[in-house]
Formats: sequence, structure tokens, C-alpha cells
Amino acid sequence: MSASVAPRMRTINICSMFIVIVVSVAMLMVMQNALVAQRQERELSTVYQRCQSAVEHLQDTSDYLTAEVRLFVSTGYRRHLDRYFEEVTHNDRRGNALQDLRAYSNDTNVVSALSNAYKTSDALSEIECYAFVLAADAYGIRDLPTELDEVVLKKADATLSPKEKIEHANDLVNNDEYISYKQEIRDEAQRSSNLLIEKLSRDLEESHARLSILYTSLGIRASLVIFVVFVVILSTYLLLLRPIAKFEKNIRADKRLELRGAQELRYLAVAYNEMYEINRNRTESLNFEAHNDALTGLLNRGSFDALLTQHKTDSALILIDVDNFKQFNDMYGHEMGDAILVEVAATLHSVFRSSDYICRIGGDEFAVIMTDVDATMAKVIERKIGNAATFLRDTSNGLPPATLSVGVAFGVHGISDSELFKQADGALYKVKQRGRDGISFA
Repeated sequence: MSASVAPRMRTINICSMFIVIVVSVAMLMVMQNALVAQRQERELSTVYQRCQSAVEHLQDTSDYLTAEVRLFVSTGYRRHLDRYFEEVTHNDRRGNALQDLRAYSNDTNVVSALSNAYKTSDALSEIECYAFVLAADAYGIRDLPTELDEVVLKKADATLSPKEKIEHANDLVNNDEYISYKQEIRDEAQRSSNLLIEKLSRDLEESHARLSILYTSLGIRASLVIFVVFVVILSTYLLLLRPIAKFEKNIRADKRLELRGAQELRYLAVAYNEMYEINRNRTESLNFEAHNDALTGLLNRGSFDALLTQHKTDSALILIDVDNFKQFNDMYGHEMGDAILVEVAATLHSVFRSSDYICRIGGDEFAVIMTDVDATMAKVIERKIGNAATFLRDTSNGLPPATLSVGVAFGVHGISDSELFKQADGALYKVKQRGRDGISFA
């Protein structure tokens, strides 16, 4: 058994499965990296928000302290003094903001800018504490917070009247020096915020670039998987489904299978074709044996009867007997007799048309059904029989000479097959009565 070289579906499926598994694993790794990158991007945004919040807290706290000291100096209300030092000593949002920034940001420039703002805020606190003491003395407020114990009024300021002290305190928290400190705090806080935005922008750009590369890689791998699946589907159709459909069509039409499709199918096709040939040869042999004579290969009596029924009109029925055939068997043996019968069959084949039916209907009895003829062709038939007789008298083939007795009847419209046979048989009988070796027409 052989089959032409063709791909194996098993090999294609194994290779495709291996590629899909490898690419799928790679896709999972890329997806995992993409998720990590997305998480890092979210963390960057969170860190930025926290750092930005720390910058804003320091700025807001500085403004809050300024508002409280100015309100105290202007009104003398103790609650503003208490709020100020509650923020400084207990809440300390400025210090917490700086700690948060150091915890969340690894950019020294950002931390340095906010540290400068914090230091400036501390310097501003010295001015504010002096203003607190000056105003408290003017308003006659005693029992000040311990943070003010070390603040001592200058001699010139101590001798001022209460009104002058309040005016001087107001001037301290509103003059150009104070405002310049406040502006410096704002500038440093803004610089820290700008640096944060720049750093976040760079980090986000890098993160977006990584994500873009990852998503592009993921798209390529997904396209490869889709391509492999398409190849498998197309291969299945071309190498399996379409050949199987063609096989089914050929089997229904009782034809050989073409060698097509995957190698597995080609092996099946070769095996089927071998069985098909064996079965066809066996069937043809059985059909031949059923319709043909085993010795001469001519059509047998059963085929003759069927053909006579079909061609009883516009035809000529020729019945032929080998004269004295029993004597051949007695004198030369049955093998020689069989050889003569085979020679008679071959001779009849050589003189009659391919469209004529030549049959062996008995031991030494032959028949020829000539189609599309009538009585006007009697001379043609007589000449054919004469040629056959000449061949059979020739002994150069090592066979004894043989003669034929022939009876011919023409089938006309309305005649039955039995009547036609009876007429030809009657004509044959006349030849035998005359001494054989001749032809007679009904």
C-alpha cells in the first residue's frame, strides 16, 4: 500500500496545539505585566495625589496660622491665640505634610522645595510669636502658652502704649518682610507642586510607553493565535472535510477514490481502491460467468434468449451447427473438440460486425443476432458464412477441417422471438437434410 506525500493532520494539530500553548503562555505573561504596569500607573497617581495633598496642607496651614495671628492682633480674642498654638503644638499639619512628602516621594528636588517652604514658615513663626506677645501685652492678656515664654519684647517696644503695640503688631504681620516670607512659602510650595507634576508626567509617559509595547505585543500574539486557529480550520476543511465529501460522492457513484487530503485519508483511499479493484474484478468475473460461455467467451444461452427478445425485429437470426462434431471428439478427443469450438468462435468474431451478438447456445450450436438488417442483406450474410467456412477448412493451424450448417431467418414487425427462432431452426434443418455444409434462408 502506498500513498503520495501529504501532511498528516495529527502532525498539523500537534504543531498547532504547541504553538497555541506557547503563544497563550506568552500572552498570559504579557497580560500579567500589563496588569502590573496598570497597577503601577494607578499607584503613581495615588502617590502624586498624596504628595500634592502634602504640599497643599503646608500652604493651607501657613495661611491658617497667618489668619489666626492677624485676627488675634486685630481683635485680642484669646481663641485665635489658642487655635494658633493648638495647630502648632498638637496638629502640626506642616510637619506632617513634610513627613508625608518624604515618605511618598523619592525626588530630592520636590522634598527640598517643600523643606525650604517649611523652614521659611518656621522663620515666619518667630515674627508671629513676637506679634502675639506684643499684642497680648497691649490687651493685658496673661497666662500665655509656654511656647511664648522665651519671647522677650525689645525695650523700645515694651515702652510703647497699648495702641502703639497693637499697631506695631499689625505692622509685623502685614509689612513687606512678612509678605515676602509668605510669598516665598507660596513659591517653594508651587515649585514643589510643579516638580511633582513634571515627575508624574515623566513617570506616566514611561508607563504609557511600557503599556503600549505590552499591548502591541499582546495584539501580535493574539493575531498569531487567531492565525493558527484559522490555519487549523482551513487545514481541517481542505485536508479532511472536503476530501471526505468527495470520497462520499465517489463511493455513492461506485468510483475509485482520488488520492487527496491528509496522509491518513490517502492511506484510506489506497486501501479502499485496492478493495474496490478486487471487488470489481470479482464482480466482472461473476457477471462474465453469468452471461458468457466459459470455453469460448461468447455470450451464453441465457444472454441469447434475452437478446433475442430485444432484437426480434429488423434483425437476422443465424443458427450455426458444427457438422459431425461428435466424430471430432471420438477421433481426436475432447481437447481437440474444445479447440475446434474455440476456433469456430474466433472465426465468427472475425467475420461479423462488433454490433452483432455472437452466442454459444449449446454444445456445438452457435447463434448470431445481426441488428439493423433485413432480407435484402441475404447475400452479405451468405458471403460472411462463406468466409467463415473458408477459414475453418484451413488446417495450417494444426486443427482438422470443420464445416458449418447455417439457418437464417429475418425478424419482421410483429414476429415473436419463438417464431423467429423456429424459422431459423427450420432453415437449419433443411441444410442438414441436404447433407450439411451449407446455408439456408427461411
